Amino acid sequence: MDLELRQLRVFLTVASELHFSRAARRLHVSQPALSQQIRALEKTLGAALFDRTSRATELTPAGRVLLDAAPRVLYEAERAQSLVTQAANGAVGLLVVGSVGTALASITPRILRAMRAAFPDLQLEVSQQDTSAQLVALADGRLDVGLVRAASPTAAVSVEHLVSEPLLVALPGDHPLVEATEVQPEALADEPFVLWPRPLGRAFFDIITAYCRDHGFSPRIVAEGADIETQLGLVAAGLGVSLQPAYYANLRLPGVEFRPLSGDVPMIALQVAWRSADRSPAVAHFVDAARALGDLRA
Repeated sequence: MDLELRQLRVFLTVASELHFSRAARRLHVSQPALSQQIRALEKTLGAALFDRTSRATELTPAGRVLLDAAPRVLYEAERAQSLVTQAANGAVGLLVVGSVGTALASITPRILRAMRAAFPDLQLEVSQQDTSAQLVALADGRLDVGLVRAASPTAAVSVEHLVSEPLLVALPGDHPLVEATEVQPEALADEPFVLWPRPLGRAFFDIITAYCRDHGFSPRIVAEGADIETQLGLVAAGLGVSLQPAYYANLRLPGVEFRPLSGDVPMIALQVAWRSADRSPAVAHFVDAARALGDLRA
């Protein structure tokens, strides 16, 4: 059965008027052409849809059944067409997003709000992952897009800079250096350090250790934390100091004070990353939203 949506629309017009001449005028076609379309529909369905007499036009039982079903068929067809168009434009479906905690404390929520406002039917699945895990997941296709920190592009993954903020020193609230407006990096030489495990972010770990070596010492690492909450909790407990991107000062964890470092300080970049070969419109929309918010922060 080759049922055309155009024929259903014609049928509904005739059914609402129950008069072929009036229906033809509404559709801006001749009455013979309209009658021909209805006969073609009846032939396709194998049933008469209208009883035609010289005085009246009435729906047959088959016509009444079609009158009940046709609006639903047209609605679902139009909805399917709309969804297909939206999918092609990246406005529906599922986008799997990874984000380092640094970005979750700063730019990620703004990007997600912008995406939700522009594409309310696009489902966003967000998880916190370190940079190394995201780069692997992107290459494997388990993530569509990621917000990473201090990463380098690979053959499979493109990386683009969004924003940079300086390193700060995170101190226990009762530490003597809290009284300083700026902390001399050399003043940290004898301090115990709380850091990220290197496997979770080699580039970031190496930035911190290189910064310390440039000022005459290697950090004495006494504790590590797999997430920022753990690390700052260890700092609050007095186990050591930590060097962290300025974004984390937004967390305002009790018992932790952030202070700027004097002199030249490394800038920690937040970046957006995606598979180089991915042509998904939804990924492109996310990257564009990230760029726009990065520009605002620049």
